[in-house]
Amino acid sequence: MEKKLTDQEVLKCKDSCRILKAVQRKPLRYSEIKRLLNLKPARLECLLKMLRERMWIIVRVRPVTVKFYQVFKDPRKKGDGIAIPDPDIPTKSKILVEYSLSKRGAAVLRAHAK
Repeated sequence: MEKKLTDQEVLKCKDSCRILKAVQRKPLRYSEIKRLLNLKPARLECLLKMLRERMWIIVRVRPVTVKFYQVFKDPRKKGDGIAIPDPDIPTKSKILVEYSLSKRGAAVLRAHAK
């Protein structure tokens, strides 16, 4: 049986405070948090789960459409060329997941800073 941590015990964990401070500035994706804080994936997943359960961070999901471009380059000119959307390739939809600080998380972070 898994032991539930109290809010004070979660705040004593330095990594959870680092995550809260990182997403306080702007919403971040999972890979950005991992790269920014240099955390192992298992550790980061566990901390994000704890912070989500306490509603200190919010997970925002939004669809993003990606267009594929065909590049036409003039061999007589320097440069990258002209990018034109390719009608033969259909647009692709992706889902972007971002973590942001909730109002409750901001209040906890302010109280912890005092």
